[in-house]
Parts: sequence; C-alpha cells; structure tokens
Amino acid sequence: MLLVFLFGIITTIFVIIMPFVLNKSKRISPTKNIFENFIDQDHGYPWSWEAKRIKSYKKALAQKKDGQKKQS
Repeated sequence: MLLVFLFGIITTIFVIIMPFVLNKSKRISPTKNIFENFIDQDHGYPWSWEAKRIKSYKKALAQKKDGQKKQS
C-alpha cells in the first residue's frame, strides 16, 4: 500500500506539477542535437529520390574535388 501511495505522489509531481514549473522557467533554451546538425549539413546522396538532392550532392562533390585539387 505504501508503494502505491509513493508511486502516486511521484507520478503527480512529474505529470502535473513539473510541466508548470518548467513552463515558468526562463533559463531553458532549446539546443540543436547531433541529428539536426547532420540534416543541416546534408547535401543528399547519389541514390536520393529527389532531383534537387541529387543535384545538391553532385555540386557538393564537385566543390570537394576542386578543393582537394587546389590543396595538392
């Protein structure tokens, strides 16, 4: 019985009270995760379905090849 009461209190705190506390907090700012950084830097692949992504991939590949030729 004590265990059920304890879980009820914990659930109430995290489901009802914490959203209000977190909503009032101004120090929380969203950050970009690794996946979002990957999406922002992704140019596409040769097997992409969209022509725009294939074109972007070819352009990025050409720029990379030109950059390597200039360095060597």
